[in-house]
Amino acid sequence: MCDESKPLVGFGLQKNPFPRHAKVLSEPASHKKTNTMTRLSLILGGALLAIASVSSAAKFYKWVDENGVTHYDAHPPQGVETTEVNTRANASSDQDEALEALNAKRQAAQKARQQAEQAAAEEKRVDTEPDEVKKERCEQHRKNLETLKNKPIVRQKNPQTGEMEVLDQEAKDKMIQDTQKALEMCEQG
Repeated sequence: MCDESKPLVGFGLQKNPFPRHAKVLSEPASHKKTNTMTRLSLILGGALLAIASVSSAAKFYKWVDENGVTHYDAHPPQGVETTEVNTRANASSDQDEALEALNAKRQAAQKARQQAEQAAAEEKRVDTEPDEVKKERCEQHRKNLETLKNKPIVRQKNPQTGEMEVLDQEAKDKMIQDTQKALEMCEQG
């Protein structure tokens, strides 16, 4: 019989409800102090960054001269009514993308101009030296046919992507037929 006022002690039972190897964890006072200091440091650092970013914004002024021309500068002239313009020291987030797109557009336009100039020069040459151009083109057809027949792998530049692509056998056979027709035209003319 068991007296309920006394704790049970026996095989596998202990007075302490927690095993001896288990300890109730509590933060020592030094950890609480460290956590508080860390939080305070983070808050203070964030505040300093916010203040620094606001103070680093450049000051520019806007004014209109006697001719009605609007000017912007960091140093306005004396005796002119100016308005301060809000700016940020950092570039806008999409500026790099916009610059890359602009550079790509400029390069594409330059490439298109060069191709147009080359085409115009070739067309002018066809008009002024038709026999020489025909001779060069026929020679190129002969070289192309030799390459198509003798090389097991032939690559061609894709006009849409600009990348080199390996021709499959069907495309290679079609190019051989087209080149042979062009050579027949060379021999007839």
